[in-house]
Amino acid sequence: MSVELASNTKASTIYVRLLDEGTDVFRPSSAIALGGDVYELLPSESYDPEDECWEFEPGSRVHALPRQGAEGEYLVASSLAE
Repeated sequence: MSVELASNTKASTIYVRLLDEGTDVFRPSSAIALGGDVYELLPSESYDPEDECWEFEPGSRVHALPRQGAEGEYLVASSLAE
């Protein structure tokens, strides 16, 4: 089920782990907050399932956990939300 974007809805950036890369690689994706730590990943123009294997595909509802990086805090998709 997809969430329609209202004109006042702001997308957040969530990082999604790429599989089969040989090292930890994360791809930024837009997402809509659904409440608490649950977000729905939005499709992006650059998503190509033939080129990259995302841990969670666009349209998935995921739990996002904050991580601390050199440039501050960011969100990482951690598991599927029900």
